[in-house]
Amino acid sequence: MSSRCLSWPWPAPAESSRVLRARRGSHLVRVLYQDTDQARVVHHAAYFRYLEAARLELWRRNGFDYGRFERESGLGLPVAEARVRYKSSARFDDDLVIETWVSAASRASVWVDAAVRRRSEVLVESSLRLACVCLADGKIRRIPDALLEACIER
Repeated sequence: MSSRCLSWPWPAPAESSRVLRARRGSHLVRVLYQDTDQARVVHHAAYFRYLEAARLELWRRNGFDYGRFERESGLGLPVAEARVRYKSSARFDDDLVIETWVSAASRASVWVDAAVRRRSEVLVESSLRLACVCLADGKIRRIPDALLEACIER
């Protein structure tokens, strides 16, 4: 990767009066022993790995390869803000479903929301703001249309 970020050639998203619908994805996780404390309860930080895996799978299933995006553009999407509500605990060997969707997007950031469930019970709710930045200098950049297309049905 070069030290400067490429300019993405996509035009700015067109203004539309249509209501846009978020694409949703579901990702399955089985809680590993390494994700738990001595009481076999999932450590709060482990949920961030689950959320990241679900987010990457949502994009991958909708044609956006995040690894390729970083390599070819020099851009990245670090978490700029995290809001997490822990409602109940997951435990070792639980099967969890992480449902993920984009709730809002601007020119340079996107909010990715998620619900972590064990069967029908919601254990964790989250909203993460990802900022589009140049990995070389940390400057804010425009979110590429290819990412928005992977998140939003038009």
